[in-house]
Amino acid sequence: MFFHKMTIDERTRSNTRYAAAIWLGVTQLLLAAVVFYRLHVLGQADEELRDFQAVLAISIFGNLALQLILGGVMPRPTWRGALVSYLVLTFLIVSVCLLIYGWPDASRWTNTWLPALLGPALLIGAYALVAYLGQRRIERQIEKLDQ
Repeated sequence: MFFHKMTIDERTRSNTRYAAAIWLGVTQLLLAAVVFYRLHVLGQADEELRDFQAVLAISIFGNLALQLILGGVMPRPTWRGALVSYLVLTFLIVSVCLLIYGWPDASRWTNTWLPALLGPALLIGAYALVAYLGQRRIERQIEKLDQ
């Protein structure tokens, strides 16, 4: 009565999902920019931004996990790709930390070197595992359709 009836086909549904994914990415980037601005320009304490950081982390990692598991559309990394990704991420994190904080003391390696070396490994490992599970889920669904 108040709206025209709309027929939703697969193309419309796909375009809507694509637009929603783009907008989610834009809002995540804007939230990350706000966090960095408040941390480094305004000089607010890290503890004051924990809620923003938690929401951003949940949004980014939840979105990636759902895309990997439910969609199965994100690529599974090869060993070489995982190694290159690890080296690049580690280099970037270590470089930025060295520029900001300088060379760390060897006695504080658990607070300085360990997160920079272990963090990217955990991220890439989790990504590879979830990508594998998503691809396996999609393959099982295809096998069920073929039967």
